[in-house]
Amino acid sequence: MDLKELGFQSDDFLPNRSTEEIDLVDENGNNYQWEVFYSFSLGSSDYLVFLPSNENEYQFINVEIDDPESDIPGYIVMRLGVDENSEEILEEIVEEDELLEVREFVEDEIGMLGQFLSQGE
Repeated sequence: MDLKELGFQSDDFLPNRSTEEIDLVDENGNNYQWEVFYSFSLGSSDYLVFLPSNENEYQFINVEIDDPESDIPGYIVMRLGVDENSEEILEEIVEEDELLEVREFVEDEIGMLGQFLSQGE
């Protein structure tokens, strides 16, 4: 049965797939431009997933994938936060429990929606 037959739009259960690019500057002043691959909310936090575009960005990977057919060794997940000036910032996920929970969520979503996530790549 098609989801549309049940009255759902095709994107009602799909993760937010965006082509927004974010300019980042690291502690050393190096500039990076990352495309948001996937965004989602989990609990009371919002997260962004980025795919490294070259080997120089592999250093930022915080979730490794075990897929011999993959062109990349993993992906980068950052939490959206707010700084002391109420400006939106990206925060590194440092707690192992949070990173594990985020990883499991992303893998479940990608596993179920792999074809959707690979469109346009």
